[in-house]
Amino acid sequence: MSARRLVAACVPLALAAAAIGNATGGGAVAGGPALVTVEAPGERTATGFVVSDEHVVTVAHALGTGGLQVRSADGVGRRAVVLRRNPALDLAVLLVPGLPAAPRSLAHGSVHVLLRRDGGRVAARAVVRRRLDARVRTADGRVIARRPALELTAPIRAGDSGAPLVGADGRVAGVIFARSRGRAGLAYAVDASALPHLLHAR
Repeated sequence: MSARRLVAACVPLALAAAAIGNATGGGAVAGGPALVTVEAPGERTATGFVVSDEHVVTVAHALGTGGLQVRSADGVGRRAVVLRRNPALDLAVLLVPGLPAAPRSLAHGSVHVLLRRDGGRVAARAVVRRRLDARVRTADGRVIARRPALELTAPIRAGDSGAPLVGADGRVAGVIFARSRGRAGLAYAVDASALPHLLHAR
């Protein structure tokens, strides 16, 4: 699927056509959603991003069933409560009392994934390859969920699940949920078309 057709299929939270068309950049972060570390019992960690005051989006598979803590850039850990969880989409919304929002627009016209690296935040280059209907399977090959997804190339590693894929205007295009086991640099993000329903569900 071409980049322009990909954009046409997305909702307002997704990338602008110009950003997709120039999906080759990277570098230091001038803005975008604030990143947090989501810490679950059993030394499990994931990435999350702030969508509004006290609200964070992350991946559902890293949450477990015990208490959660969200650690922001100031190093402070805050208790978090799961407001909504959608296992089929592998997304969750957390309520984190006392956590401020810090959305800003990015300074350059490219597509990247915002990642936590060495205690800071970097914008890693990302190239959107295609949009697909991802099928999540168990070890025996049984399909247990389907979700709208983006296949991309980006330097994803363990703990990056939940990181946002963003464009030059700071809008979220997807949420990283997996990396390929067989192909280095290949990763998958839940398409942002799934976010509005999750964020506004009652």
